Amino acid sequence: MKKRTSWIALVLILALCAGLLSGCSAKTPEYTVTFDLNGGTLVSGELEQKVLEGESAAVPEAENGRMILSWDGSWENVTSDRTIRAKWTKQTFEVEFDLNGGTLLSGELKQTVEDGDDAEPPKAEFGRRELSWGEDWKDVTSDRTVKAEWNKVEMNTADLAEYVQERTVTVNVETLTGGTSTGSGFIIDNEGTIVTNFHVIDLATDITVEAGSGATYPVQEIVDFSNIYDLAVLKINMADSPYLDFAEAPVRTGEQVCAVGSALGELKGTFTAGIVSSTNRKYGPIDCIQMDAAISSGNSGGPLVNTYGEVVGINTASYTSGENLNLAIKPEMLKKLSMDKHWSVKDFKEWYERESSRSWSPYWVGTDGKYHYVYSLVKNYGNVTGATCIESHKNNNNPNNGGTKVSGYRDMYDYYVYAYDTAEYDAYVEYLKSVGFEYDTSETQSNWVGTSYYYYNEHDTIKVDMYILNDFSQIWIWATVE
Repeated sequence: MKKRTSWIALVLILALCAGLLSGCSAKTPEYTVTFDLNGGTLVSGELEQKVLEGESAAVPEAENGRMILSWDGSWENVTSDRTIRAKWTKQTFEVEFDLNGGTLLSGELKQTVEDGDDAEPPKAEFGRRELSWGEDWKDVTSDRTVKAEWNKVEMNTADLAEYVQERTVTVNVETLTGGTSTGSGFIIDNEGTIVTNFHVIDLATDITVEAGSGATYPVQEIVDFSNIYDLAVLKINMADSPYLDFAEAPVRTGEQVCAVGSALGELKGTFTAGIVSSTNRKYGPIDCIQMDAAISSGNSGGPLVNTYGEVVGINTASYTSGENLNLAIKPEMLKKLSMDKHWSVKDFKEWYERESSRSWSPYWVGTDGKYHYVYSLVKNYGNVTGATCIESHKNNNNPNNGGTKVSGYRDMYDYYVYAYDTAEYDAYVEYLKSVGFEYDTSETQSNWVGTSYYYYNEHDTIKVDMYILNDFSQIWIWATVE
């Protein structure tokens, strides 16, 4: 009986200890995490969650239009009750403004804009054109590029005259012969670059330019020139100069045009109006526009403009046998110039004195039936080979057309006669190739007694005909402009 009691007591003691041990183990704390959507809408998940100490809550998904969601507290390693509030911020987008050839005046071309807000268009200019924007810059909802659209503005004749006169210049020249001459020109950029005719600066020893403001500037340099195409480009030191733009589209027959220049060399800023009579006229090798806007001596080199104030031609010549039959060089002829001489006026004078007697005189027969001569940069046969010119012939030696024949070399004649020498001929051919000529073809002249060998310069459209007599006694040389 005693043993059995002891056994029961032992069991009771063990049971009591087990209970005490169970009561001694701590229970893990649990906390409440609340997600406040702050105006957003629940997509999935729970806004109120029970989380054991040290664990993380499960972040619900929510939305609020196109806004971006973030939270103002942490939902990880929870150690207390907490409320986590949603933070809604707008998306941002990049807006870039493309000026499309314009010049920025103020504002920013690249902007960061919040979703739904407006960008701030910058201010810009492009001559007299009006600015509008090709894409919407308001209520921005994506990255975008907004491109400027420049709309041309027609001017009435009074405004047009004022605008073009301000950008037209008078070119005053002192010449090698001791005389003076006056022509016109126009400014083509904001750095004082001027387009005029070559015949305006022909024989120049000094050149000054009178701007539309009345200020006078010496010519800093002659950027380039071509007598064959009757063009010259000058440079003066005139910062931020007002200038004329060239028209992007070709002018059309019947279109209204206006000419500005120093008529007769004295009537500065003369403004005349007319229409385009033809867009397809040739003056020797020069592509021209015919118009009835009046021009006269002194207008040479001035601008022919459309009603937008854009240059469509360079005034150059008139047919004296008719009325209001005037020509302007097409602006694309300027592409014939390399724009790489950059000579001072002194360099030009010295070159003229040095080279004028060494050059060919290419010619063409005009619609008036007369021969027209131009100055070229190509040295003559005698200068290259050392050969003596026997004869110079003008107007094909036709007395009825002012034709003459003289002994020796004479500049501005049709063709020249030399004694033929194979080595000299070969040396001249090599020289021609060195200045841009290529062999074109040969032709036996049935009505004469020899063979022509043609060399052609595509850039200047000069063709050289070297005609060798069948008995190889003489070589006759022509230089024509195609």
